[in-house]
Amino acid sequence: PIEYGEFEGIIPEGNYGAGTVMLWDRGTYECMEGDPAEAFRRGKLTLILHGEKLRGEFHFVRTKRNQGRDWLLFKGKDEFAAPGYAPGGTRSVKSGRVIEEIRAEQDARWTPAVSAPATTAPRANASRGTAPLSPPPASPRRKAPADPFPEPFRPMLAQTAEGSFSRAGWSFEIKWDGVRALGFVRRHGATQEIALYSRTLHRLNAQFPDVVASLAALEADVVLDGEIFAPDERGRPSFARLQDRLHLIREADVREAAERIPVVYAVFDCLYLDGRDLRALPLSERRKILEGLALPPGMLRSDAVEGDGSTLFEAATQHGLEGIIAKWSASPYRPGIRSADWQKIKVRRTLEAVVGGFTRGRGHRKGTFGALVLGQYDPSDGALVHIGQTGGGLSDADLRALFERLEPLETTTCPFATPPGTLQPATWVRPQVVVEVEYSEFTPDGVLRAPVFLRVRDEIPAAEVKLEPRAHGRDGDGEAPAEAPAGPPPRARGSRRPPPMPKGRRPWAPTSHVAFTNLDKVFFPELGLTKGDVIAYYRRIAPYLLPHLADRPLTLRRWPNGIVGDEDPPAFVRTERIWSEEGRRDIRMAICNDEATLLWLAQLGCIEMHAWFSRVTPVARRRGARPGAFSGSEATIAKSALNLPDFVVFDIDPFLFPEGTGPTRRHGELDPDYTRKGFEAARQAALWLGEALEGLGLRAFLKTSGKTGLHAFIPIVRRYTFAQTHAFAKTMAAWLTGQHPDALTTAWSVRDRVGKVFLDYNQNLRGKTLASIYSLRPVPQATVSVPVTWDELRAGFDPLRWTIATVFDRLERVGDLWADILEGAQEIVLRAER
Repeated sequence: PIEYGEFEGIIPEGNYGAGTVMLWDRGTYECMEGDPAEAFRRGKLTLILHGEKLRGEFHFVRTKRNQGRDWLLFKGKDEFAAPGYAPGGTRSVKSGRVIEEIRAEQDARWTPAVSAPATTAPRANASRGTAPLSPPPASPRRKAPADPFPEPFRPMLAQTAEGSFSRAGWSFEIKWDGVRALGFVRRHGATQEIALYSRTLHRLNAQFPDVVASLAALEADVVLDGEIFAPDERGRPSFARLQDRLHLIREADVREAAERIPVVYAVFDCLYLDGRDLRALPLSERRKILEGLALPPGMLRSDAVEGDGSTLFEAATQHGLEGIIAKWSASPYRPGIRSADWQKIKVRRTLEAVVGGFTRGRGHRKGTFGALVLGQYDPSDGALVHIGQTGGGLSDADLRALFERLEPLETTTCPFATPPGTLQPATWVRPQVVVEVEYSEFTPDGVLRAPVFLRVRDEIPAAEVKLEPRAHGRDGDGEAPAEAPAGPPPRARGSRRPPPMPKGRRPWAPTSHVAFTNLDKVFFPELGLTKGDVIAYYRRIAPYLLPHLADRPLTLRRWPNGIVGDEDPPAFVRTERIWSEEGRRDIRMAICNDEATLLWLAQLGCIEMHAWFSRVTPVARRRGARPGAFSGSEATIAKSALNLPDFVVFDIDPFLFPEGTGPTRRHGELDPDYTRKGFEAARQAALWLGEALEGLGLRAFLKTSGKTGLHAFIPIVRRYTFAQTHAFAKTMAAWLTGQHPDALTTAWSVRDRVGKVFLDYNQNLRGKTLASIYSLRPVPQATVSVPVTWDELRAGFDPLRWTIATVFDRLERVGDLWADILEGAQEIVLRAER
């Protein structure tokens, strides 16, 4: 308010700007545009300041925020522009005192000349056409309930978004490239208790005594959330400068660094104020309360732009800032939670990673290392997941410094859950060092593309570096429709980047184990697809396919009777000796738990993958448990885990042939060619099956066969034998065919199936298989067996639309619909009795 003018002293509670006031600078100004009112209306005002501290050219530019009432301030490049400028002159231009002296002396207290009624509107400056000044909302101090002062808690964290956006109901802030800090200020009579905590609850008081001093100037019980950053010579946050202060211990070193590298505490949230816990309030209300809090020197309020994230992101890009933070305005504060309510949008894509190993250096790097082997922890099970390697961005000094840190951490134990393949032999290390890397994107199998080393992040514990979901902030071209209502965070939508990793899945490591040959051999003549194309497909689909093959014996068209003869598999291929009732002997069967095995199978010409419905892992699974014995006799395998399936399955095959043809037109009992009529019959049969299962309270998962049929999988607990699941499926099939005798059949004779849909329950036998989810099928169109929803089945679709060329578009759009299939295991005996 203009009335405050030359006042310096104490403004009592209940007045605007209550607290201690210093007259920091004063002087005159001139407007370069001539008419200030006209320049104001245009939204661009250039002033020359003639102050005791601030001098020269300053630009004021109106933003779209707050209905055009908010402005950005830029310093012009002139003879007064000072590289490395920081507002260090903290003494009053009027009295020469610092803020603590003004507060302690209390020689002046503001007394309004006229106490205006609360209903009186603030005055506007009519001559300049400015909007009236509105006081901030009343402080919650007087009427707030006496909530207890909170114990230390971890801050709320933001998910990563893939692009900037503008949306009503959202606010956008600058992302300060510094160290996250929660400030706790609690008064005990005439004394204060001040604590500054990192995001991992490490006390930062000793490292940042200047920030603690700033917090001490607050005349309130308060908890603030913000970021400590060190400005560079252009005023931009510089993490490199801040790092010089992070690990100092000696008090003299800390004091010297504080003088040499001043920091700023940028505050963006107020979580507690004078007896009132604010964390449950919407962000918009917490921000209003923060705006009413007078911040002392050394602290700044991180202002927000409402709705227009795209413009702020563009400004952040132009000024070389790290990025912006998008926040849902209605979001409460969720301590310790990484929430989609907040989304970080970086100018450069960066992330933190744990170093799990390194490859030996060559050439000028001989004596240090070639590349860092990187990982992040899976939050679901704590396993370290490989996400790639990087050797770029490392200076000679970086190489030497990192090698000195990693060498003492060397170990013979690989820290990754799945040992990654590397181009050079890897040396494993205990996962303690955290680095930040820049990258272009994630590949479809969850590996970083073109990662480049940026810096070491010692302030982040390795255990905190976790795989995180990646929110898709971009909606089409990044702009929400004008009529888009305010609402909760947007769901992840399709983007131009490859599909994200399946939920809860580990990115399977690349391999250099397999030698590929005859890559130009044509496998699909009509499409011109080669063996190399098939291998490339399985390489790309591996993160989605491998979880559904894991621990299951494979029946392979390449070796239908197991791996026998002179073609022994490589050492990295896991095999199990399993009793074959049909052959009356043990056969060796492959278990495909990794990408190397999958690509080896593709190299051998296995176009499709058929996995058993049971697994070799014990039912009471635990680390280090032996899978058990499956060989020697029928009695042995019958008592093993391989006799306890995960699913009841139904193979739904329509035997509707084209006009004028029949089942004998080709040798053997081959399925008929695809027809729309045939698939429509299978679709109807599947809907009948779904209704029947729903009546029993059972949930089934659907997928296409990749041809003209459908497969229904019912996940069950691993306590029923194949004999029991076969009996259950037979009962269901018999009941359904009784309900629809003209459309369905369970007949074995091919001729008896013609014109009907064959409801095959006989796949529920040990060793029987169906084409796996995401398996290629040996048909001219190179189709893929894909999961579908019941809603999609009701609406209808063309099953041949999903091929080797199109399946990844679907994965990008809907993800892996079977990602959680085993988590929904159900009981069937009790439901059948119902």
